[in-house]
Amino acid sequence: MKRTKFLRCEPCNAPEKASEDKVVAASQILDIDGERAVEISLFFRGDLKGRYFADKENHSAYVDGKWYTCRLKNVVRICEGLEPLKNDYYYCSTDMAWASNEDEERAQDFLETWSIDSYEGSLSCRKKQKAIERKIDRINQQMADIPCVPEEAERWLEQEIFPGHILFIKKTGKRTMYTCTGCGCSSWKKKGWKHGEKTTCPKCGQSVTANSRQYEKTRTAPVVILQKYGRQWVERQFKAVCKWAAGKKEIQMFEQIRAIIPKGKCWGKVWYGTIPEADEFEQDFWDSNPQNKRFLSSYLYPGNLQEVLPAGELERSGMDVLANKGRKFNVNKFITTFHERPYLEYLAKAGLSRLTAEIVDWYGWWGDPNEICTYAQSLQGALQLDGNKVNRMKQLDGGLCTLNWLQYEELEEVKIPQEALEYLTKKNLRVGECEDILRELKSVTRMVNYMQKQTIPPKKLVTTWRDYLRMAKEEGYNTEDDIVRLPKDLKARHDYMVELGNERADEKRLKRYIKLDRQIKERLAEAKRYFWENDKYMIIPAGTCEELIIEGRTLHHCVGRDDYYMKKMAAGESWILFLRKKENLEKAYYTVEISMKDDRILQYYSEFDRQPNKTTISKVLEKFEQSVKCRHQARITVPGANIA
Repeated sequence: MKRTKFLRCEPCNAPEKASEDKVVAASQILDIDGERAVEISLFFRGDLKGRYFADKENHSAYVDGKWYTCRLKNVVRICEGLEPLKNDYYYCSTDMAWASNEDEERAQDFLETWSIDSYEGSLSCRKKQKAIERKIDRINQQMADIPCVPEEAERWLEQEIFPGHILFIKKTGKRTMYTCTGCGCSSWKKKGWKHGEKTTCPKCGQSVTANSRQYEKTRTAPVVILQKYGRQWVERQFKAVCKWAAGKKEIQMFEQIRAIIPKGKCWGKVWYGTIPEADEFEQDFWDSNPQNKRFLSSYLYPGNLQEVLPAGELERSGMDVLANKGRKFNVNKFITTFHERPYLEYLAKAGLSRLTAEIVDWYGWWGDPNEICTYAQSLQGALQLDGNKVNRMKQLDGGLCTLNWLQYEELEEVKIPQEALEYLTKKNLRVGECEDILRELKSVTRMVNYMQKQTIPPKKLVTTWRDYLRMAKEEGYNTEDDIVRLPKDLKARHDYMVELGNERADEKRLKRYIKLDRQIKERLAEAKRYFWENDKYMIIPAGTCEELIIEGRTLHHCVGRDDYYMKKMAAGESWILFLRKKENLEKAYYTVEISMKDDRILQYYSEFDRQPNKTTISKVLEKFEQSVKCRHQARITVPGANIA
């Protein structure tokens, strides 16, 4: 729109009647050099305050010697001497009137709309859509400049990340049918293989693993590829998927994120894939992240690192060492934090790839781990270990857990055998988790020896052992005695201590329930009618608060957690019944609540509020209800019987 030319045209004539409190609008159609637009002249208290020009593609307003591109409502506010609104625009009212119906219709007919608001809204949507389309074109062009994934990358994935082939086997009668993913051949053999057996394909001779439990197998791995192009370089995060199926092994790479970084820098613009699983040619990228994608701890493709690392001044970072060792680490964190943590290079090149990767993954954004002295001038100083212990770190390729124990060994002047150190490293147990245990045993070797004999998973074992020792002390046991601190069955002793504590707590609770107990015993005569049995089951009415507490603790539900059900029994509202199997009457099975008003079962649950064998138990309880009602009816019909 040539708005300056339109501005030179004469405005509309002032309306005959001016309003004291409203802006009055008049309209006319302008035509200059074949370009047409509608003008809306805005008068306030008889004076021309602004001129609004609009065509099918744009609208602009001229007020007090300044051009505005805001909507007509805001132009009216400016004419009134008010500030234009932004976020609250849709909630504002406009004090504007048309000079005549003809003026309003003229503007609407020219803009082919039923209101100026509608025209402006439609035009805004069209402009936004065009802006998005232009942005998509720019992004697509930028993404098209990224080099294709190197052909060698798929061979690297096939050999290093997803190695090996599978021989899928199936026994049919006296034959074993097989299909090799290496050569694609299918055949049969009289003598087959066991599942998981390492063998060779009878057809192609390749090493394979026999698999009789699946028809196909899939593995995924996060992978990062760095590439250089022009004056930029790019970090690309992929989800690599390998599928072994009948007769073939197929690898796909689904691109998730791209970070385009200027040469010489370690930060750049991040673009996120909008399609959950799409390769580099099908993926669409955007600068927002609605699917919450992130750079993950990944395998770094090592094939082109000598070429690409100098683009970020990372050629001496040690990233190539981690990549060549097949170590999984957060490449993005390494790139963005390396120049603040140059010691990572020395750790990686010293053969401590696991330690380097763990520092990057877990401490990359939050500072350096306490185990590392970042200002030291030597590897021994950085690890805070002597030469012998540094060598032990290298032998194990130890991580932060290993370093933690070796520093403990040096600080406490104790000896940790290599076998024990390997166990603690493998199970990822740290000193802080075992402090309470070590305080009692004063020996890492004895602690590890005991752990290896237990069947509990290591992390849970440490927690259970620690809790057991604490409870044993509270109960007055001598935890310096090996019989106490090294029980043969740790879980059983732990559970026993828990039970002792619960019994003591229950004793305190029962002292508060003396009055309730007395009231319940007074109603026991009424509850006797609920005693029932058949050939397999027996139902026994509860008689004391203690019985409810024991029942709730045994079945792990809420019947004895507080005095709620005890009060209902004492008031004669409902009663708690214990359903038992006659073959083992001492063992809790089901807890039942029955209404004492109409003998209707309100609820019934077993352990952890579950209902095992629900169909069978429902039928048993139906017979029980019928029996109770029949007995109740019989009491009513017998002459002289008391009605309960």
